[in-house]
Amino acid sequence: MPTKEARAKMTSEQKAEIARKDRLYQKTPKGKKVHTISGWKRRGMISDDYDKVYERYLNSTNCECCGKEYNPNQMDKHMDHCHKTGKFRNILCRNCNQLRGHIDKDYTLIMKLITMC
Repeated sequence: MPTKEARAKMTSEQKAEIARKDRLYQKTPKGKKVHTISGWKRRGMISDDYDKVYERYLNSTNCECCGKEYNPNQMDKHMDHCHKTGKFRNILCRNCNQLRGHIDKDYTLIMKLITMC
């Protein structure tokens, strides 16, 4: 990828060609992996072994909490991680991931809900 200075000197056709090549690369298995892992890192997820987590992500067919089967045509899988430390925890469905976030914010609220039912 060219530097900012180099991109500033490029023609619109050259920039379009780089964007086209990037889109093609992101469709390859390696490109998908690099794009996915870099997205996790941008969102603050930390892991000792991103390759292992990526393989686990690819092979995950059900939520690791409730067992709901993921729909392959939707973005059902969510990477649960601690927002304080960034440490990866589990691959969850949207509902379980959101619930886990609420539990982290206020554990006493969840305990209150449990005792009410």
